[in-house]
Amino acid sequence: MGYPGAPAGQGRPQPGPPGPPAGQPPQSPQSNPYPYPSQGGQGGPPSGQQGQGWQAATPPPPELWQMPTQPSVPARRGWVLPVVAVVAVLVVAGGTFAFMTVRQTGAPSKASPTATAATAAEKSASAAPVAATADVCSMLDPDEAERLVPRAEIDSSTNDNRSDTLVSYVRWQCRWANRNISYKDVTRSREITVNVSKYEALGTTTAVEAAKIQYKGELSQYKYGAGHSDTEHYYSAVQEYQGIGDTAAAQYQWTREGKQYWYSFGQGVGRVGDVVFQVKYEASQKKKEADLLSTESTQSITEENALREVKGLLGQLAKSVTAWRAGQPLPYHARPKPSPSPSPSPTRIPLPRACVSLKTLAATLVPDTEGAAVRSKEGQSNVTQCQWWNEKLPLGGGKVRWRNLRIAVHTFWDAESARYYLIDQRSKTKFTASSEIGGIRWGKVEKLTGFGQDAFGQAIRQRTDTAQGNRYEIYALDGKNVIWVLLSGSDRPENTPINAPDSVLMDPKEAVTGAKSVAKALLDAL
Repeated sequence: MGYPGAPAGQGRPQPGPPGPPAGQPPQSPQSNPYPYPSQGGQGGPPSGQQGQGWQAATPPPPELWQMPTQPSVPARRGWVLPVVAVVAVLVVAGGTFAFMTVRQTGAPSKASPTATAATAAEKSASAAPVAATADVCSMLDPDEAERLVPRAEIDSSTNDNRSDTLVSYVRWQCRWANRNISYKDVTRSREITVNVSKYEALGTTTAVEAAKIQYKGELSQYKYGAGHSDTEHYYSAVQEYQGIGDTAAAQYQWTREGKQYWYSFGQGVGRVGDVVFQVKYEASQKKKEADLLSTESTQSITEENALREVKGLLGQLAKSVTAWRAGQPLPYHARPKPSPSPSPSPTRIPLPRACVSLKTLAATLVPDTEGAAVRSKEGQSNVTQCQWWNEKLPLGGGKVRWRNLRIAVHTFWDAESARYYLIDQRSKTKFTASSEIGGIRWGKVEKLTGFGQDAFGQAIRQRTDTAQGNRYEIYALDGKNVIWVLLSGSDRPENTPINAPDSVLMDPKEAVTGAKSVAKALLDAL
């Protein structure tokens, strides 16, 4: 899932001219996007592993050479407040609102000498002593946060605006984000952002009055948007809630700009005394194999789901803010983080039947090695791997040859999980196809026919400090199995390592032909 990217710093699209939206809001995915998603197809291919005890039997065990790591998709910014942001509203003549810009940082200001005794009394009576810092990241039910944003990265920030002469407050923000949740054939994106702002008295305006002004300004924006949807921006009717803090409201909206992106979310605002709290929840998904810049397969959270979740989050925040203002413990307790458990090492095993059937073919591609095999578990699959490695094949004339043949068979409990795993791997290769990074050049992803139910291949050239070689990799789906085949190598001067810069890389045609012959033979043996 995911979307090509919302504009940096977007908090709320500017309302367009009056008129109903020309299109319908995005449809919800068929599967419920809220339960903790299963991780079918998780776990990288053998080509991304290192140091797992994978060694050849003869000649003496070599160190497994480092395979290139697929670059990760750049993180996309969510609901980020710009450096100069509209954050407060003050009532002015005529009952309209003046939106004031504020600085991000500043030192605390002294109490205004013009504050009246009545103002001081109201401030004292309106709120109990409050801790200096709000632990916003502990203000949500951790089980609910995990349900909405599984395995989130959590970060926080503080904005102290007490030096401003127009409005005085401190804002704390916490964000839960995971934009790369693998679920079947889609990638899901989830994010919660929470702002908690505590206002202070300034001049004749009490802290509670300042918070009320801010809340009314946000609510006014919601209501204005609800009457000004257009073909690119949709704003739902405002939902106002009784019993959540002193007052609370929420709104759903979606935004699209041509074919560039499709983005929807729910947002809400509430108030308890002199504290205003805001929440935004965004959720979407996209086919893993969809074009990066296309929104054709993007599905985004629906109005009903977004408003339901935002209302729940507002309720949690209201309870936490109420406790915090009263100097009481927060109602929710962070779950202890599980201790990291080491990944199990592969178990050395005799060559399995399928690998034994490849010995004659392997001997022609990688002479003078018996091969080795290991078994492990990755995600939802049991994995059997075999390797034939020889880096000292004599060529004469002071030259030696290196050849490396590796295969892996991922066996899943059902054919559907196997298919999703193949899709996972193909989407990763498409990301780097026809690109070059750090001495590694990836070729196009080639659809292969005659290799199981679905298959693809890719040529990769590597000239790095790790190794020098051409290789060809194949993934193929066969029922509950996904096979992976790699054939690589190069020639170099004697007594030099496989990363020797003057290596002559393996002929790409030889790598393709050899890998395809192994893939066909392996599929026949399964």
